[in-house]
Amino acid sequence: MKRLLALVMVMAAAACSQQPSNKATAQSPPGQQKTPDESAALAAIAEVNAAQKIYMARNRRYALTYDELREARFLKEEPTVEKTGYDIKLRPAADAGSYAVLAVPSTPSAAARYFFSDQTGVIRTEQGKDANAQSPAIAQ
Repeated sequence: MKRLLALVMVMAAAACSQQPSNKATAQSPPGQQKTPDESAALAAIAEVNAAQKIYMARNRRYALTYDELREARFLKEEPTVEKTGYDIKLRPAADAGSYAVLAVPSTPSAAARYFFSDQTGVIRTEQGKDANAQSPAIAQ
């Protein structure tokens, strides 16, 4: 009986020490930045643009915060560095008549792409520096 108990304990310890599933390893450990994921950033920017378009149609102004878009249920969640690898900032005009969305990679480099969009819905990019309204548009 003692041998059986010892065997069960050894098997349990071995199971606990095995590698976690792919789902767990795909996420960044706490405190560590996610590598910039351009596809995730572009999808997040497109979602913000779509949410702002609906918000404007219903409220005759653009949302000033991600919270406003989430509370109105036009945006599921705020884009985060942990999910996209980009710091995606919403920059509304003071009168809420326009807005900009800026995406800055979590690990800036000369090779990294930066993104910009506004109420036109056009996403623009620059390599190695902040994008703006005059940056080249991404073919969509």
